[in-house]
Amino acid sequence: MIQDDPVLRRVSELTLLTSDDQRAERLRSRCRAALAQRALVKRQRVGPALLAGLGLIYLSALVHDVLLLRRLF
Repeated sequence: MIQDDPVLRRVSELTLLTSDDQRAERLRSRCRAALAQRALVKRQRVGPALLAGLGLIYLSALVHDVLLLRRLF
């Protein structure tokens, strides 16, 4: 079957590459650093969004209380 297909014959002639342990470790460390940086950026975005959400809840409670007071007087 390999002899019939020229692409498969060419692929079977390719040499098998082995991984370089030092290069693999450098790649792993770069990936870990990128993931750590992405997690840090994600945490930095959550803080302002949480603060804005709490501020919106506080503001809506304030408006609610003012409207209740206006009806009482």
